Amino acid sequence: MRIKRFLEKDARTAMSRARAELGPEAVILSNKSVGGKVELVAAIDIDEAALEHNDIFAEHQRELGAGSTPVDAATLADLQRELGNLRSMIEGKLAQMSWRSMAGVPSAKAAVHARLAGLGLSASLTGSLADILPAQGEMEDYWPVVLQMLVSRLNVPEEDRLLDSGGFVALMGSTGVGKTTTAAKLAARFVLRHGRENVALVTTDCYRIGGQEQLQIFARYLDIPCVVATDAKELRSALRKLASRHLVLIDTAGMSQRDEKLHGQYQMLEDTGLDIRTYLVLSATAQREALQETIQAFKGAELAGAIATKLDEAVSLGGLVDTLIENSLPLAYVSDGQQVPNDLAPAAARSIVARAVALAADGAEDAAVMRGHAQRSLRVNV
Repeated sequence: MRIKRFLEKDARTAMSRARAELGPEAVILSNKSVGGKVELVAAIDIDEAALEHNDIFAEHQRELGAGSTPVDAATLADLQRELGNLRSMIEGKLAQMSWRSMAGVPSAKAAVHARLAGLGLSASLTGSLADILPAQGEMEDYWPVVLQMLVSRLNVPEEDRLLDSGGFVALMGSTGVGKTTTAAKLAARFVLRHGRENVALVTTDCYRIGGQEQLQIFARYLDIPCVVATDAKELRSALRKLASRHLVLIDTAGMSQRDEKLHGQYQMLEDTGLDIRTYLVLSATAQREALQETIQAFKGAELAGAIATKLDEAVSLGGLVDTLIENSLPLAYVSDGQQVPNDLAPAAARSIVARAVALAADGAEDAAVMRGHAQRSLRVNV
């Protein structure tokens, strides 16, 4: 992360200079008055992709690669997870600096900070949203703009792209997040839309007692095939036999993000040699730190997106929204109950933000105002 301080005559000039020097993805960490001028602190992630195109970097990589020894995937995954945790800690500290700088900021802007924090968002995301607002304004002007920015930062694919695109789709995630039920819901949704002839289920869950049986019961109910595969060879054989079907859903074993056997799970998918899209199933009830650790742990599976479950049990959606935005992870579906297939729907950014506001508004002194602003801005019931 590169951090730079700008001191200009006004906020607009400082922001323009920050964007010019750091690029459009720059995050504003703080904005305050210093000696009649505006001091703005901005940051930008170092773009590894851009570095790789740099001639000097490429030459250095060739020199290093000449005598290098490959690093095993498990070690690399551990390193990526540690770096992710370190980055989160650093960004949290930087965001706290931004929060402390609010002492000299107009009360309406400080109120936006407080309200965003009340949604359960991290200090980092809260700061990046609130700090780009104009220096002067009222809450009734700020809040709809901030909500729209939050909606725009959520990556939500076209409705039912997962089902319509078809192919081999694997569901991964921690123990107890509802992967098996989600697989059944997706299969049932497909049957209702396209019929049962072109969908099948596969399970690789050989660890959990009753894991295979649960999916087989769902399959019998839907009258579709369900195949058990215990290793890459069996999985490859099963998928090839089912290749004529438009959609094949693979329910994998649930494992903690810290389980040493986790790498073997997505290695098994890779060893089939087939094109398998992987979606990470996340529980909306989990804390932000746990969600972040989970996403980092499962990134080795080259995630195509996420599916959020247990929205009906969540007391806050801030952690979920925050980690999805931070990791640029598309959210395909949301689930808010156990009924198959009723309690599964394509994700909608406006609805998710509205639901986050509704949860935060419960018990808040300005609950009616929060809901009113959100309802008018997002055009959904809050």
